[in-house]
Amino acid sequence: MPPASDHFIGMQRTFSYRARDNSGGLVSGSVVATSPDEVARRLRGDGKFVLEVSDQPVTQVAAVDAQAIHRAEAAKRVKRDDVIAFAQQIGVMTETGVPLAEALTSFRQQTRSSDFALILDLLIADIENGDSLSNAMSRWPRTFPPIMISLMKASEASGTMSRMLTRVASYLAKERRTVRQIKGALSYPVFMITIGLAITVFLMAFVLPRFAKIYEQRSASLPAPTKVLLAISDFVTGSAHVYAPIVVTTLVAFIIWRKQPSGRRALDWLRLHAPILRRLYGQLYLTRASRTMATLLAAGVNLLDIINICRGVTANAYWSDLWQRMDDMVRNGRQLSDAMSGTAVLPPNVVSMVAAGERAGRLSEVMERIAEFSDDELDAAVRQTTTFIEPVMICIMGVVVGGVAIALLMPIFTIGNVMAGT
Repeated sequence: MPPASDHFIGMQRTFSYRARDNSGGLVSGSVVATSPDEVARRLRGDGKFVLEVSDQPVTQVAAVDAQAIHRAEAAKRVKRDDVIAFAQQIGVMTETGVPLAEALTSFRQQTRSSDFALILDLLIADIENGDSLSNAMSRWPRTFPPIMISLMKASEASGTMSRMLTRVASYLAKERRTVRQIKGALSYPVFMITIGLAITVFLMAFVLPRFAKIYEQRSASLPAPTKVLLAISDFVTGSAHVYAPIVVTTLVAFIIWRKQPSGRRALDWLRLHAPILRRLYGQLYLTRASRTMATLLAAGVNLLDIINICRGVTANAYWSDLWQRMDDMVRNGRQLSDAMSGTAVLPPNVVSMVAAGERAGRLSEVMERIAEFSDDELDAAVRQTTTFIEPVMICIMGVVVGGVAIALLMPIFTIGNVMAGT
C-alpha cells in the first residue's frame, strides 16, 4: 500500500502562504495547487518573496496575524509610568540577588495593566528560552524606548544591570516630568481658547437670535454692535454650506502639509524662533539631548550609537541636522565640539563646556552638569511662559467674550421700552 503522502501527489489542495510583495509589505492568502513547490513558483512568478507555504487552514494563519496585531497594539498602549515602575522594581530585585526571570514573574503578577502583562509574558518566555533582556525588549520598541534598550545592552556587557535599571528609571522619571511641564504650559492657552470660542459661538448662535426676534416683532432697531454680531451670527448659522467646505479643506491641507518635509521644517523653525515658544522649546531640546547623552556616556555606550539615539529625543528638523553633522564629523575623527560650533540651536557656552569636557576626558560629567543647568532653565522658561500667557489670555477672553456680552446687554437696557411699544 503506498504511503499516505503519495495519495496526494497530483491532487489539488488549498495551501496558505505568507510572502512579501515588491514594496516589502507582508501579504498572506491561500492558493489551490498540487504541492508547496507549485505555490512557491507561482508566487515568485508574481514577483513575491515567499516566506512560508503550508497546508494550515487560512483561518489559522489569519488568527496568527490577528494575534500579532493585538500584541503590537498592546505594546503601544503601555504607559510610561508602568515602564518606570518596571525599571525601579526589577532593579531593586536583581540588586538583592533575585534571578531575572523570577523578578519579571513577580512584577508580572502585581501589574494592573493587561497590556503590559501581555508584553511581560512574552519577555519572560524569551528570558526562559535563554535570550538576553535587551534582545527581548528590543522586540517591543513601542513599549521600551531605545535608550533603555541600549543601556541594558551596556549593562549586560559590564554586569551592572541592577544599577543600570535604577539609572533608566531616574532618566525616564525626569523625562516624564519634562513632558508634563511642557504640556502644562501649552495646554492652558489651548483650553482657554477652546472655552472662549465655545462660549462665543453659543451666545451668537442661540442667544443673540432670540433678542433679534423680539426687536423685529416690535419694529425696533438694534444698537450698532448688536447688528454686527447679528450679521456674524446669521453667517455662522445660515452659511455653513459656504464656509464649512473651506474650513475642512484648509484643515486637511494643513495636516497634509505639516507631514511634508517642508511643513515640518517650517513648524520646527517656528518653535525655535517664535517670541513666546523659542526659549521653552530651546531649553526642552537642550535638556533632553544633554540628559540622554550624559546617561549613555556614563554607561559606556558607543558615541555613534549615542548620536543615533539622540535623534529620537529631539524631534526637530534643525536638531536632526546637528545630529547628522555630528555623525559625519565623528566618523571622520573630529570632536563633538567641532560639530557643535557654529550651530544656531546650541548656545556658545554649551559648546565651550563640551570642548572643555573633551579636553579633560570628563565629557559625561560635563553633559550631566549641562543637563542639570538646562533643566533649571527649563523650569524658569515654563514659569515665565505661564506667567506671560495668563494675562494675555485673560485680555483676549475679556475682549472677545466681554465684547459679545456687552453687545447682548445693550438691547436689554432698552428692552422694557421695546416691550411697551414706546
